[in-house]
Amino acid sequence: MQFHSFDTCDPLFAFDGWQLSFQVITLENTYGLNPARTTVTRQGESWRLVCDELSWAGQQRRAPGGLVAEIRRADGGLRLSITADAATTIRCVKVLLRDLPALQILDLLDRPEPVPEAGTLLRYPNHLRLPLLFVRHDGGTIGARCEDAQGRAKRFAVYAERFGPLTGRYAVELIHEEDARFFAPHVELPDWVIAPAPDLDAFREAQLAFAEAQMGLKPWERRSDVPVWARQISLVLTIHCMHWTGYTFNTYQDARAIIRYVTDRLPGEHVLALLPGWEGRYYWQYGDYRPEPLLGGVEGFARLADEARARGAHLMPFFGVTCANAWTTPGFEKLGVTSRMKSPTRTVYVGNRPDWDLSRGRDTTWQAWLNIGAPLWRAELQRQIQRTLDSYDLDAVFLDCPEVWTNDPDYNLREGLHALIRDLRAARPNLLVTGEDWWDGILDVLPMCQTTRKWRPVPAWAGRYARFFEHIADSEPSRGSTGVFESGFAPYEPLPPEPHYIPTIAFVDGTLERAPQAVDAMIERARAYAASLPGV
Repeated sequence: MQFHSFDTCDPLFAFDGWQLSFQVITLENTYGLNPARTTVTRQGESWRLVCDELSWAGQQRRAPGGLVAEIRRADGGLRLSITADAATTIRCVKVLLRDLPALQILDLLDRPEPVPEAGTLLRYPNHLRLPLLFVRHDGGTIGARCEDAQGRAKRFAVYAERFGPLTGRYAVELIHEEDARFFAPHVELPDWVIAPAPDLDAFREAQLAFAEAQMGLKPWERRSDVPVWARQISLVLTIHCMHWTGYTFNTYQDARAIIRYVTDRLPGEHVLALLPGWEGRYYWQYGDYRPEPLLGGVEGFARLADEARARGAHLMPFFGVTCANAWTTPGFEKLGVTSRMKSPTRTVYVGNRPDWDLSRGRDTTWQAWLNIGAPLWRAELQRQIQRTLDSYDLDAVFLDCPEVWTNDPDYNLREGLHALIRDLRAARPNLLVTGEDWWDGILDVLPMCQTTRKWRPVPAWAGRYARFFEHIADSEPSRGSTGVFESGFAPYEPLPPEPHYIPTIAFVDGTLERAPQAVDAMIERARAYAASLPGV
């Protein structure tokens, strides 16, 4: 995190003991409120703050614009409704909670984490699953959340102040960034709620109630996008096929043998087989999906699909929803520059840049990150997915990286993902669509998702809405291989036996032969999981 090298002199406003400041950030500068042109009036349980001139450069200069905040008592704290204006395009508006004691941040599992000297920045939806933050101090816990049905960008910053009369006291920044498609000199913010939160669950429940009412979240039992057959899944097989380098873990014939072994011991109706690298070189082949000749080709994949279906099991091929190979994807140049994922000011998003070739250079310019909201890319990806599902009569599909998100100024990623899944399910109503990761704005269309305890923990409340299975980053039991995933190795550590975790086991070359006891143990867990399902 960076900071200004001077005291911004933002005026403090007191509301029921909360000390607040406000900033309006345009595409060209940061503005505060001119205290001489700001009034606060109280009306019963609410306040109205009106500022009709902005300041900048630490109150040295003035600028046209203003901010209006309606502040009401709510949930034991405050509810803020804010509008702002400026002479130029507004990017985001910031509410600062100030004059706070030393703070810790609570993570997704409500565990305390220290705030480093440089401060902490958390982004929604990139890091946070809800636009909600808890901070803890010696006197209790503070909650802050935003009721935004559109799932727009939020940022939360926590730090000790460097300059001015509050030096050493802590601040929490609550930042709402407008949808980049609609940047303008006027912005209306969704409501922020800040309050003491002695009961974390109750504060979070209020946010979840909003998400259910306004964002389409539905409890697992009432979801209409979970086919009847998918509710019986009790074991996910992650059958790794081809690595980025071309190394083959399992051919289609090998996958048949794995499914045969498992369904000899567990009814196939409980088995979902995930196929990362089924299309050939993992990630390198993204954007051009078809059965890989070196794995068995069209005929081999058809035999795999037929045998899985005959045994009652369900195949689930991988598709990269926000990524394609710019060098090899046929017709890539026709997708146009607006299909590239971009920041609000049009910096092309380059992603995490895995070290696929072990050059240690992490130079992956071929790996283009694309916006599923872009009509050309969405139409092409839908065509390839639909062709695969129809050709082999499949009823499940896995979308890789649907959670990757930027505030793109051309197309909205969340809207694009919703459109893709809506159209896929319209063509095949019995289709199960799963994804790599989740946040509240896409969980309404992804009833099953991958997860790993290493860096994607699932809070208990998420199990109300979805089911989760192991990420491909989690290893198989014979040698700790992560198969197609770029990390290469991880200790074998299955997800704990909890209702929202579907038992999962991964297979590379030799897993079945070298670790049959681990495979059989997971099948036993799956049998117990199946027995706990309604109607079984």
